[in-house]
Amino acid sequence: MMKVLRIFAGVVFTLMSVSAAFAGGDLKDPYAYTPPPPPAGPYCGGPFSGFYGGGILGFGGLTSKTTIPANPPFANANLKENDRGFTIGGVGGYNWQCNGRLIGIESDISYFNADAVGTLNCPSCTTGNPYLSFGSEINWYGTLRGRVGLLGYENFLVYATGGLAFGGVDHTMKGGAFNTVVFSKTDSDTQIGWTAGGGAEYLLSDHWAFRAEALYVDLGSQDQSFTTNACSGGNCTLRATYDDSFWVARVGLTYLFGGDRAAPAPDYGPLK
Repeated sequence: MMKVLRIFAGVVFTLMSVSAAFAGGDLKDPYAYTPPPPPAGPYCGGPFSGFYGGGILGFGGLTSKTTIPANPPFANANLKENDRGFTIGGVGGYNWQCNGRLIGIESDISYFNADAVGTLNCPSCTTGNPYLSFGSEINWYGTLRGRVGLLGYENFLVYATGGLAFGGVDHTMKGGAFNTVVFSKTDSDTQIGWTAGGGAEYLLSDHWAFRAEALYVDLGSQDQSFTTNACSGGNCTLRATYDDSFWVARVGLTYLFGGDRAAPAPDYGPLK
């Protein structure tokens, strides 16, 4: 009987020791979940980081406001004309991506075929139907912008952007009567202004991204004057002030040269 009691006591003691070992962590379950160590610092890098370049295509609308001082027999006038056209060009830049946030710098240059023309008639004139015509034509434009954005699921980016804008603008002044152009002058210049807008990008693969964005561009104002002897009574000087602005909506495809996928989640094996 004593022998049986000793065996029973030994079994109980062994079970109690194993239980205490598990409770104290001396024996480890190979399938137990072990949380990863906290990151040593901010995680920087990702699919949108580094240099990129590509093409853009879209359309836009030009608004040209022309202020005209009195040019007898024409009184003071303000003309506002609109035109739309397509735009195509290239884009490139560099991004810094860190912890789901992005900052970058981007530049683009595009062709634009918008031409807004306004005509000022002389309702008090009885003969000849004299007129003055003023036009603004945007041939090309470019921007140099900063970008700030937020990422979702490592493959979707939304951003705001703004900075410097510049463009090639032709300002034309014409005058005539009897349905005939009597004089014409065109000034071609590169104007500088500002731009702001926003957009989104979606990662199609490790290195290709699709984008859609909209920009507002203001190229400021420019004065034009022209002296002609075609006015009644001899020489006269015609003056006009042009204010040119436009918006563009465009899509594009860019190649990410330095982008890398974020590291996959660690595999801890089956959880039990």
